[in-house]
Amino acid sequence: MTNSKQIAITYFLGRALFIGFGFSLLCKMLQESVWVSALIGTVIGFLFLLFLQKYKEKHHDETILSKIAFFLFNLFIFIELGFILTTFCSSFYLVKSPTWYIILPIPFIIYTLTRKGVQTVLKVAESLFLGSLILYVLVIFGLFKEINFSHFTPILTKSLKDILLGSCYFAIYSITPFLLLWKVNTNKNLAKMYLFSMLGIILIAVFILGVLGPNLAKIYRFPEYMTLKKIKLFNFIEKVENIISISSLLDLFLTMAICGINLKDLLPDKNKKIVYPLFLGLLALVIYYFSIHYEKQLFIYTYLPLILGGGIIICILTSLIHKKRKH
Repeated sequence: MTNSKQIAITYFLGRALFIGFGFSLLCKMLQESVWVSALIGTVIGFLFLLFLQKYKEKHHDETILSKIAFFLFNLFIFIELGFILTTFCSSFYLVKSPTWYIILPIPFIIYTLTRKGVQTVLKVAESLFLGSLILYVLVIFGLFKEINFSHFTPILTKSLKDILLGSCYFAIYSITPFLLLWKVNTNKNLAKMYLFSMLGIILIAVFILGVLGPNLAKIYRFPEYMTLKKIKLFNFIEKVENIISISSLLDLFLTMAICGINLKDLLPDKNKKIVYPLFLGLLALVIYYFSIHYEKQLFIYTYLPLILGGGIIICILTSLIHKKRKH
């Protein structure tokens, strides 16, 4: 993987789990202290990725157990991102459209992106990176004058326990998409790319708090989108949030594509060309089920960091168990 492709894909991956999941839960938990946990969580995530990079260099073998764990890990993330993509579109883009209409294109888009392997996804990410970055810069300039710095005070209103817990949640949300690159040949700068990606996430958290304030930020499921509503171009062009938030859809689709590639690689080789598209169709049905039973997702929404953290531990433990048996 070239540096430009790695920068591009990590830029998109780093934000995926914060859309509708991370920002919403962290703002609800921490309010004025959300930016503090974002900073501490970034340090925790950076150190973990440094450890993981060293670990990956020494552990190249895979077992059936580790493959199953990684398959289930990707499967869960794919379904959750599909659900949040559907919820996001039905809430702001296609408000009157039936749920199945929104979900129907997902397996076709993912299949098209993943049909020729990871290089296709990397090339797409690389081609979209500059445009998404420009949109991000426009957001920064458009929102800066809307910040109310009184929203950041008083500082450290939450207990040390809550801040540390929120920091761990932030770290889990941020490093999980990077773990999807486990089977991809990344270079040793992955942890540095993580810092670049998290700089953008921290700024988003700061702008959510500064623009909406702690009381409003904690009640929205998509506080990042509601923040964009404050943008006015040239002081008279309004309602540009739908155009700007397209970058969030790119984050979700590209992350789901990486999951799709991992799932495809882990499926049995026999009749894979037939099994894989059918499997994506089945996943679309699962996403549809959770989308029409929204209350079931509320449980996952609350405990998602713990579920993801458990998944990370299981994936690592399966490798360690094999390593001990090998010796």
